Amino acid sequence: MSQNFLVNTGVLEKIIEFSDLNRSDCVVEIGTGMGNLTEHLAQYGGKVLTFEIDPILYQKTLHRLPSHSNIHFFNQNFLKTDLLQILAPFSKYSFKVVANIPYSISSAILYKILQIPILWARLVLLVQKEFGQKIMAQPGEKKRVPLSVIFQMRYRVQQRFEVSRGSFRPMPRVDSLVLKCLPGPYPPDIATINRVANLTQYFFQQKRKRISSRLRRIIDPEVINNAGIPITKRPEDLTELEWTKLAEILTQLKKIEL
Repeated sequence: MSQNFLVNTGVLEKIIEFSDLNRSDCVVEIGTGMGNLTEHLAQYGGKVLTFEIDPILYQKTLHRLPSHSNIHFFNQNFLKTDLLQILAPFSKYSFKVVANIPYSISSAILYKILQIPILWARLVLLVQKEFGQKIMAQPGEKKRVPLSVIFQMRYRVQQRFEVSRGSFRPMPRVDSLVLKCLPGPYPPDIATINRVANLTQYFFQQKRKRISSRLRRIIDPEVINNAGIPITKRPEDLTELEWTKLAEILTQLKKIEL
């Protein structure tokens, strides 16, 4: 399944350090792999819920780590799981995600993490370098994408360190980043996240054009300009606050289904 397993012990230890785990934490790991990170998580966290879609890897790690009674193994596709139902028995814990996430489905994984009504206490994610740069991209930067916007609406993203491709087996063709993400001071609710997610998808279809060109299809752009959102900006230039305000205005005026 084109998986690349993290084998660099030093990197594993740094990930654990940035995760700041204790016995009151319930940690979600996406992609158990060979269980290298899983074993470290179990040593420090209260509970570890680890998901692996590959049945062979699932069986191998299940037998390799039997002594850790706080690990709960799931041979499931994380994207198709009812995560809220799985987390329900562990409600007394603080929820964190610590994972070397599968690069081919990174966007889908982050959207799932964002769109459930849980504010994760911390996310420590090992991701492809280019993908990580998109998640961190600020207003005005060309790498900014819809996921940059909605992720930063809920979390403050910090790049902790780069990971060379030699830290994996088999060796991938790209380098990686470890990101530490903490809840923002005023994270919006899921309904707002979903509205902005739909809106950014619409506008980023023509990301090099000013937002006025897309607005003309649904509303007089001057209505938005008068509300304090510069219509001469491109989608990548808008701040999270401006996206939220734009979604509110268009929803109130019933000019677009969000």
